[in-house]
Amino acid sequence: MGKVDSRRILHPDMGAKRITLNWAVSEPGHEFPQHVHDYSDDTFLVLQGQVDVRQGNSRKPLLTGQAAFVPSKQIHGTITTGTGTAILISFQCPPDLALYTGARDSSQPGAAPPKGVITPGAVQLLQFADKNGFFTNPQMGSKCVAAAHRKLQPGERFVAESAGDGEEFLFVWKGAIIVDWKGIRHKAGERETVFIQGAAQPQVISDSRGETIVIQVQAPPASSGH
Repeated sequence: MGKVDSRRILHPDMGAKRITLNWAVSEPGHEFPQHVHDYSDDTFLVLQGQVDVRQGNSRKPLLTGQAAFVPSKQIHGTITTGTGTAILISFQCPPDLALYTGARDSSQPGAAPPKGVITPGAVQLLQFADKNGFFTNPQMGSKCVAAAHRKLQPGERFVAESAGDGEEFLFVWKGAIIVDWKGIRHKAGERETVFIQGAAQPQVISDSRGETIVIQVQAPPASSGH
């Protein structure tokens, strides 16, 4: 929306029912217009660069390695700041179908302003890059989805747990992974995504000579939460 180059990675048209994943690239001064998700919680991560989270006339900085958790009905948008290109990923749970029709784009000529609320403290700004594990979970208010930042050394592994009716994705920001489930292996490199539906507990193995960084997102959060 606006001047931000935003693209779908996971979406309902490809069968996603609980979660979406979007990729956004923007330059300083570009704005992702303020909007509202009526029934969806929104989480976005700054992988590179910096933005301001805008709510009405209020702006708060969000830097590389930080994320924003936005509950449903909260007005929000971003303005790219700093001196370089910003790269973000975002995910909504459950999927906001109106987002993909352009109906949320308040920057269009004649578009109505977003109808929502701005509740002080409702939008949470979080650190994720210094974590090696989950940084959103039901305890902090994210009841629909849990997100983890995984830092893996060569050959290191973890178990990606998905509920029977759940969905999960593994987005590789740096390095490469192998996802092994019952002897079937899938490989993913930088900026690639593995999408998992239904009950599964695959092994995720670093397949890089250096550090691998993976963003793991579960919807709903798995019971173990590790």
